[in-house]
Formats: sequence, C-alpha cells, structure tokens
Amino acid sequence: MKNIIYACLFLFTGSIWAQEKPKNISEESTIKTVKTNDGSGIVEKKIKVTTRSEQGIEFDEQDENKRDKNVIDSPVKVKKTIEVDNDIGSSYDSKTEIGYYQFDGKQYGFKKVDNGFSVLLNDDDSPSGNIVKFNKENHYIYQNGNDTGIGYFNEDGSFTIEYYDQNTRKVISQDFILQQK
Repeated sequence: MKNIIYACLFLFTGSIWAQEKPKNISEESTIKTVKTNDGSGIVEKKIKVTTRSEQGIEFDEQDENKRDKNVIDSPVKVKKTIEVDNDIGSSYDSKTEIGYYQFDGKQYGFKKVDNGFSVLLNDDDSPSGNIVKFNKENHYIYQNGNDTGIGYFNEDGSFTIEYYDQNTRKVISQDFILQQK
C-alpha cells in the first residue's frame, strides 16, 4: 500500500513538471582580467559578463494536429549580468543585470537597481530615464525628463507606458518592445 501511494505521488509531481512550456535557452559567459594602478600598486579585477537568451518555442496554429510542426519566430528575452570581483576572493563583489528593449527605433537597456530600473540608451552608463516600482504587483512609474507615466510589463515581456498628453487631452500608450535577437 505504501508503494502505491509513493508511485501515485511520483506520477502526480512528474505530470506537473511536464506542463512547463518548452524554451530555447543559451548562455554565454566571458571573464576578463583588468589591471589598474590605484596609486599604491597594481590592482587586479575580474569582470564576468554572462549573456542569457531565452526564447519560448511556439508552433504554427495550422499545424495543431500534425506530428511535425513548424516553429514560428517568437521574441527572445536577452539578459546580461555583469559581475565584478574587486579583491582576491573567489566570490564576485557586485552584480548588475540588464535587459534589452527597443523604443522608437533605438535600443535601450533596463538596468536593475534597488527600487526598479534605470533606462540606458545604447548601453550608456548615464540613465536616460528611471522606472520605479510601486507596492502593487507589476506597476511602475516611468520618468524621463519632462515625461512621467505609469508602466507595466505585458505578457510578451514588453514594457508599456501610459501617460496623459496635455495638448491632446488623451491618455497615450507607448511600448518598449522586448528586443529580438
């Protein structure tokens, strides 16, 4: 009886994990050693850059009942993680994560910070905007110079901003599209 219960439990948990959607995942890491002179001597720092690409596998709806299905293009979520080791220890001292989006034909990076994200134009270090997280799930405030709006992440991973345009007296919606590779 005990073995039957264990077998049923094993089959039940196995069927739950089998329901995950398939994904193509690739990860590439590079480690660079940088030597700098800080005035008291030469200091060696290690910089590890990990680029992870995740793409959901989606099939053509016309091939629903076929055995061999055509795969259609889907967005690729790209995340870059930069880790810096400032000392001789084996662990990295700082970690930065960046996701890539496209808006008005330009590429932007969303750099994760304590209270949300910094919006970087073309991997520039100076932020061109800020995204601050509200206490409510998936609600952010977006600020870029004179523009301020409310934003949220869509199901496809894109970031939508809605703000009030005083000239037209309407709410305008704009999207940062998840960058495809």
